[in-house]
Amino acid sequence: MKVSLHYDKNDFKCILLSNILKVFDSRKTQQILAQYKVTPINRVVNILKTVMIALYYDTEISYVVNELNRDNRLLKAYGIDNVFNRKQISEFFSRFNDEIFYEVVIEVLNSINMKNNRGIRTIIVDGTDIRIDLNWFGRHVSKKKLENKPYKWGYSKSKGYYIGLKLTHVFDCKTMQPLAMLMHERTPNDAKIFDEIVQELKKRRILRKGDQIFFDRGYFSAKNYQMAITKYKFVPLIFPRGKNPENKIDDTISYTLDCFHKGNNDKSLFLSLKTQAMKKLRKWKEYKGIRSKIEDLNKLLKKCFALNKIHNYTKQSINKYTFLNVFLSGIVTSLDYRTKKDLQILAEM
Repeated sequence: MKVSLHYDKNDFKCILLSNILKVFDSRKTQQILAQYKVTPINRVVNILKTVMIALYYDTEISYVVNELNRDNRLLKAYGIDNVFNRKQISEFFSRFNDEIFYEVVIEVLNSINMKNNRGIRTIIVDGTDIRIDLNWFGRHVSKKKLENKPYKWGYSKSKGYYIGLKLTHVFDCKTMQPLAMLMHERTPNDAKIFDEIVQELKKRRILRKGDQIFFDRGYFSAKNYQMAITKYKFVPLIFPRGKNPENKIDDTISYTLDCFHKGNNDKSLFLSLKTQAMKKLRKWKEYKGIRSKIEDLNKLLKKCFALNKIHNYTKQSINKYTFLNVFLSGIVTSLDYRTKKDLQILAEM
């Protein structure tokens, strides 16, 4: 039996939710919604608040709708002046494609983190599985049945086989602000999608001169180090697998033929980037604290904000649901809940 939603002004969880929902009342957020023609604004704000409450409490939207209709105090506490039913909310979401949701999420997060977006950043890239709650009765679902679906069979070392997708999320290490999200219908090896991820960061102008980029160990390969240094001209730190990883990388990375045609400047740049990369790789254990932030953020998304198993089954709905979950985590971290202790407390709420 579900516990009724209630508002207690002294309860931390209620206070945090109230602060999260205030983001939708801000003039800047509403301007961004209008810019992407996500209108009418008043209706949109009420619907988004309802959905965010459902994500926050990891419950069904229909249940939240019933609770809002039952208790007017919830409406007053969370600034909701009109309650829409489940069908109306579904119709609203179907009007906009996932790309619009993506752009709105990123722009709103950029606007509320504007003061922290200056200077050199440390960026973290990580991939995590998104599990679809499809196999309700424990029956085997063959690969053939999933041929025309946006989700496939995948494998996780920690949880075994599952049906789902892969989310690659990029975030700022200091602020924990999400900077980019990529969804993959299959669950490819992280190392194989390194090029696609960096291209996306370049296209969206997320990479800036001097930024440090940390990749989780799933992306580790000599090929990716070579690509980062020679093709994209940045110094990565990809958390290694195995013993003496620096020897393998040092022996493998070499000049490209272009260096011989473009003069000594490219050779000097190559040597400088390679030297910096090897220096970081040799000291990778000093950056273990950064890697633990990846794990804490994933726990927040999955244990607290309902991204562990989702009940959406089309590509558009899955992407929108995932983007809104990441949006929720981004708002929380913008409220200064971003230390390791904060994230762990939130994940256990």
